[in-house]
Amino acid sequence: MRRCVALLVMALVVSAASIAADFLGQLPGLSTVLPGYGAADSVEERLSRLPLCPAEGMWQMADGGALFVIERADDDPGLAPARLRIVMIRSPWRSIRPGTVLGHAVPTPKPGVYEARMYSSMAQRTGLNLPRKFLLTLNSESNLLTIEPFRSPVKLNLLRLLPYLYRRIATLQDSRPRGLDGAVRVFPVEARHPLSPVYL
Repeated sequence: MRRCVALLVMALVVSAASIAADFLGQLPGLSTVLPGYGAADSVEERLSRLPLCPAEGMWQMADGGALFVIERADDDPGLAPARLRIVMIRSPWRSIRPGTVLGHAVPTPKPGVYEARMYSSMAQRTGLNLPRKFLLTLNSESNLLTIEPFRSPVKLNLLRLLPYLYRRIATLQDSRPRGLDGAVRVFPVEARHPLSPVYL
């Protein structure tokens, strides 16, 4: 009996993982634009009528830049959505219009961590392109969202093709710490955990 239960649980996990992979793979090579994201107020009103999971809501990049929304996909009405989409509301770049789909995200078994596939490049006339995998991580209060790209498993070092005497001993690498890129929740804002407490 235990073996049957274990097999059933394993089958459910595998099917959930394949559904998530299918949804991330459905992101087209070029971004699309959805109607109804021109005003932040209308997006707030729509979100306020729904039960929201921790990642859902309006987010603004930490440098005060782009404003975007993470919301459930149209075909996912559940209380704990398994398919989320990321859509631009207000961009500092004119070529990215309101309603531009930035990517898709799915929850992982780890609480507050989402695997995403988002566009990583901006073309002049066609919009966003080159989807890449990212990891979205919420902090414990769910008011900060860290966005980190997956690292490539392959590292190419062309200097190894040179003869031994001409190889460098030291190579430059990116020294910027990971986990510094992210967004701050704009809506809904929890009064219990203010980002900037007011002292009396």
